Amino acid sequence: MTRYLLLNADDFGMCHSMNLAIIDLLEGGWITSATLMAPCAWFPEAAEYARSHPDKCIGLHLTFTSEWAGYRWRPLAQGEVASLVDAEGYFHRDVLSVEQRTQPAEVEREMRAQLAHAERWGLRISHLDNHMGSLYGLMGVQSHLPLVFQLCAERGFPFRLPTQFLPGDAIGDALSPEVRARMQQVAGAAAALKVPVLDCLLAHPYEKLPGETYESFRDGVCEKLKRLPDGVHELFIHPAMDSPELRAITPEWEKRTWEHRLPADPIFRETLAREQIQVISWREVRQVRGL
Repeated sequence: MTRYLLLNADDFGMCHSMNLAIIDLLEGGWITSATLMAPCAWFPEAAEYARSHPDKCIGLHLTFTSEWAGYRWRPLAQGEVASLVDAEGYFHRDVLSVEQRTQPAEVEREMRAQLAHAERWGLRISHLDNHMGSLYGLMGVQSHLPLVFQLCAERGFPFRLPTQFLPGDAIGDALSPEVRARMQQVAGAAAALKVPVLDCLLAHPYEKLPGETYESFRDGVCEKLKRLPDGVHELFIHPAMDSPELRAITPEWEKRTWEHRLPADPIFRETLAREQIQVISWREVRQVRGL
């Protein structure tokens, strides 16, 4: 067995500051993939880069939440999607609202609209994942994963679903035992459809913690890498360039600039090499899984 790691940048297309950082990391070979947010205002810039660089591994970040105070986005689907939006006509701000209010038929329509929008730009989508985990059933109200798996099975896409949880990781620690158990059970549905999924998904708190520095953040990520079991894992980040735009969008702008620094950091790269972790792209996951 081998420890494989996917290095994915989320939120490609969300804003110009993130596009600049993600393109920088893709060009440098520091990350192996990125996932596009089709409903966002800066999607055309990201999509144009992806179209003109078909060698890059670009997935789709299925988007059903619009969380920022002054910068928001709406569904792409035509027709009735009232359950997907709030009173202002934008996607719901939080995951709980998505689980409580969305209708499966409208979720499926929007998923397919986002994929169609990306493909109209001539993109060859490599995999799917989901912004903020809004489709997973993390709040214990409603999961839309069966719809996601059906789409993945139709199109041959792998999907970001963890089936193991590393102790001390931000995602695993945030989930109740009941939700963890349900996610492991639903992985059986993915397996039945031959949809490749993950073992561990590595994350960290989005906000800057008290006393946290870039160095402590980096070292925390490296410690998680050392504890990875055999299998196929993903580290996802939200890299961005510091700019007035980024600072206006999110109060957690500094953490995103740290995530831009991390993949090329010599200590991070040395950890991957020392631990003999094989970095792969989402295009290789099906082969690694033997599917």
